[in-house]
Amino acid sequence: PAGLGAPVFDKLEADLAKACMSIPAAKGFESGDGFAGTLLSGKDHNDEFYIDPETGATRTKTNRSGGIQGGISNGENIVVHVAFKPTSTIAKAQSTVTRDGQEVELRGKGRHDPCVLPRAVPMVEAMVALTLVDALMCQQAQCELFPNEASQDERPNPMGTTAKREGGPKKNDLAAAGGGPIGLRVDEE
Repeated sequence: PAGLGAPVFDKLEADLAKACMSIPAAKGFESGDGFAGTLLSGKDHNDEFYIDPETGATRTKTNRSGGIQGGISNGENIVVHVAFKPTSTIAKAQSTVTRDGQEVELRGKGRHDPCVLPRAVPMVEAMVALTLVDALMCQQAQCELFPNEASQDERPNPMGTTAKREGGPKKNDLAAAGGGPIGLRVDEE
């Protein structure tokens, strides 16, 4: 759902990164386009908004942000990637140093997974689910303190893949009167 997280201290993206990076062997985290997005221009990376003609909800055309913008979920699918290091405890002899400062060889014994991948996927899914449930609980606690008592027409347009606006897309009075779409430029005075 849209609206989970906060713009500064409790960013949803930061909470997801913290949760996923706490998984053993996790060494990298990215959301949305991640590092590949840094190679794009701002215009190319921008998630343009549009009104879904079927649901009337506000959606993004590309979801390059991975469902999170400014630390807050926007209702699109949340996309994260977590990188894991290879297993270092293996049955092959390796050099190490004892507590006494002596160089020795060590051969790993016991049950050790040769690859963390089969266990990594459900662990990442679980950590993401726990983080999202925590964010939902925080949002519910906060929003119930200050319920939105505005009429349906005065409320913000719902956002995301599962959102639907009652009565379909909101009608723009100026556009309906022949004025066309309203241009909102942030650099105009």
